[in-house]
Amino acid sequence: IKALLVKVDGEIMAIPIQAVRENIQIEPEQIKSIQQHDVIMLRDEVLPLYDLAGCLGFTPVDRSGPLPVIIVWVKGEKAGFIVEDLIGQQEIVIKSLSSVVGDVRGIAGATILGNGQVALIIDNSTLIG
Repeated sequence: IKALLVKVDGEIMAIPIQAVRENIQIEPEQIKSIQQHDVIMLRDEVLPLYDLAGCLGFTPVDRSGPLPVIIVWVKGEKAGFIVEDLIGQQEIVIKSLSSVVGDVRGIAGATILGNGQVALIIDNSTLIG
């Protein structure tokens, strides 16, 4: 499948391209809070905002400078994921993890990149509750 590769807490993650709507850059002051949850305004639409590293149990992104945000479809609605860096698109092959570690919430599987590095594939439909 085609995937968008992003960096999260120094690790490379793959987001299936069919889930990605767009990627944007935001400034920390654009993040607002509604009912103790981060949101951003994007073209007159309020979108929930999640730190992808925090969702996966990694160290949250440093919010001191411009932040890359991936806008994805999650259960029929748009949401934004803050990532550390955008790497680019790549064709990947999904390898299931269930036989090795069981089902992991938010992870669809893994892939081996051209440089031999393993990248986890994000399952955005189970990542956020």
